[in-house]
Amino acid sequence: MGLRHVSVGFGSVQALHTDPSLFRTGLPLTGLAVYLTVDPAQPPTPLENMKRELSGMMQAAGYRVVYGDPRAPLRNAAVSALVVMDLRGRCGMPAGNYRVEPSATSGADLAETAVSNGVVLPFSHINCGNLTRLVSPVLAEEVATRRDFLCGRAMARVAVHELYHVMLGSLKHRREGIAKPSFSVADLLDEYFDFDCVTLALLRQRAGQAESTTPRQ
Repeated sequence: MGLRHVSVGFGSVQALHTDPSLFRTGLPLTGLAVYLTVDPAQPPTPLENMKRELSGMMQAAGYRVVYGDPRAPLRNAAVSALVVMDLRGRCGMPAGNYRVEPSATSGADLAETAVSNGVVLPFSHINCGNLTRLVSPVLAEEVATRRDFLCGRAMARVAVHELYHVMLGSLKHRREGIAKPSFSVADLLDEYFDFDCVTLALLRQRAGQAESTTPRQ
């Protein structure tokens, strides 16, 4: 089960975060552990931007994300679910003059989550090569800080799509928003791109159910 790229017209890029109106306020959040594996050559700044954006989007869905390393399991962390996410290759563009890579073709896989006998498993990966090739023609002229921010945003949106499948245990997609089956460059980089209302409600419901069954420490 994979997330793919479709060729769609690209709009203006704005350096703003997830729509703040979607954030839950005053409600308990369910702990979600995301164990990340990254390439040794992965630039740190896009990765940190990804974590920040991903945390905000999942907070809107009712989850408090805690990041960890699979080689050093988290201890004393109150979490109700965990996902292992592998960043395959280098997500991000080097500073300075950047040679634009050939853009990813329409239908190229951006990410994938493991499925066994119709059951969604908590193991996902992001295809950093395809993702970087997809956004690099647009970001090549941006200054390094803005480029890193927007790369991190794109990484987060791809990762959150996979978390949607895992959290709901669903193979299905929606017609719009983060849960749709394919993303355009605009989806990855535009100012706002979030869950549709139905998917957001389902995730919040699932988060609430998980929170109610988590043992208190």
